[in-house]
Amino acid sequence: MKTIYFLAIAVLAPSLFFALKAYGDGLASETLPPSLIGKTNVTLSIGSVPFLIDNNHAGTQLNLVLMDANTQQPIPDATLAISAFKGQNAVFGHIFKSDSGNFILNFYPQQSGNTTFDEKGGILSGMFGQDSGNYDVKGPVFNSGGLYRFKIEVITMGAYDNQVSKSYSAGISIPEYDNLTINDPGYGTHQIQIIAYYDQLHDVKYDEAKKFVNFTMPFDWSNQTIGQLTVVHQEIRIPRALGDFVTTKYDAYVNNIKIPNKLISIDDYSMDAYRIVHLILYKSNVQDLQSEQNNPPQVMNFALRPSADNAFPIIQFTRNAQYKIALSWDPPKITPGTTMQFNFKVMDPYTANKTISSIPYDFSVIEGENGAIYHQVGRTSGSDMGDNISVPFPSNYTGSVTIAFENLNDSSFASTEFPATVSLQTAATLSSTNQSTVPEFPLAAFVVLASMFVLMIYVTKTSVLRLR
Repeated sequence: MKTIYFLAIAVLAPSLFFALKAYGDGLASETLPPSLIGKTNVTLSIGSVPFLIDNNHAGTQLNLVLMDANTQQPIPDATLAISAFKGQNAVFGHIFKSDSGNFILNFYPQQSGNTTFDEKGGILSGMFGQDSGNYDVKGPVFNSGGLYRFKIEVITMGAYDNQVSKSYSAGISIPEYDNLTINDPGYGTHQIQIIAYYDQLHDVKYDEAKKFVNFTMPFDWSNQTIGQLTVVHQEIRIPRALGDFVTTKYDAYVNNIKIPNKLISIDDYSMDAYRIVHLILYKSNVQDLQSEQNNPPQVMNFALRPSADNAFPIIQFTRNAQYKIALSWDPPKITPGTTMQFNFKVMDPYTANKTISSIPYDFSVIEGENGAIYHQVGRTSGSDMGDNISVPFPSNYTGSVTIAFENLNDSSFASTEFPATVSLQTAATLSSTNQSTVPEFPLAAFVVLASMFVLMIYVTKTSVLRLR
């Protein structure tokens, strides 16, 4: 079954990537809009691998393709003059040639010295008048993550004696991550990973008393910088075992200004061991922050903490986007040795607050990775009030738990999971007095999930036909 999921994700990942594309700021690739060079409609793509780097990375590869936008084929005999900048500083500048129109630039960062450019094939390529487009670049280039901007001049295309003049501007982000170690008296030692997509981070620390994760990023608050901005993206990976940090709502601040909840996105599906929290600030959001500050420092000081104002019910879609489930429990804090009352409704994903008619389901509460605390096979009532399940929790367990719904309406694809925490300390879950609804998945994610469901059905049917 997992094979089908992996295949679906592999096929749909590119469409998801481009659906959420931010045109350079915050992502590792950019495809520029088509434009005419002579009579040819031309586009240029630029991307980097590996996607994540750290201070000990071996190198970064930059891939560029000059392409005919109509045929989607690379344009041969291309010459590009490429200049790269980080902030106000020039990183490198050089003229590159490629017979095929594909350029592969392999960067091997050094802390100092001159930058060298060596084309693979070397003397033999020159002797036969061939240009591979594959270069090794060594020097103080790409030795740190952050946002890089490129000025790219197309000098020739189609033939080396066919000189043209066209300029492109592009930007890509080379992410870099920092690890923050947290020693929690109730949940032990864990590492939170913080991924920076815009610039390098510093002053990464944890305020144990206030439960704040703090980090700082250089940022120029000038109108010129913000005018060129598309998005500032930070990613915080929180271990699921870190008790009180695995909540359904977070408070986030930039320079002590609280940012709107809609700019905070939670991903519980991408990684098994981590909850991922995305902070995504678009140009208009940064402009709002700028207007609330007088002479701000040339940084963004980020702070993230579990919210004390979480809200029931928690709403999530099943993995195939066939249903959405609204879940709450009472008391709002799960503690060892108590019997919890879980209430849930299975709803139509297309209609607001419409409960699905009676269907079978599997319900489980899973203790970390050790097995089920409770399991029940049942059938929903279809009532607008939802259904209730009583779950006794062991008196000797604290830590993360997973509340799982599976096999809804006998479909192995209709499943979802909710993280929660069993805690003796501060409230780890939600306030039942606040009945507002937490944000649901964005539309783009819903479309991708629905597409994934269709693909999985196709793969399953194809597999059955082959077996016959």
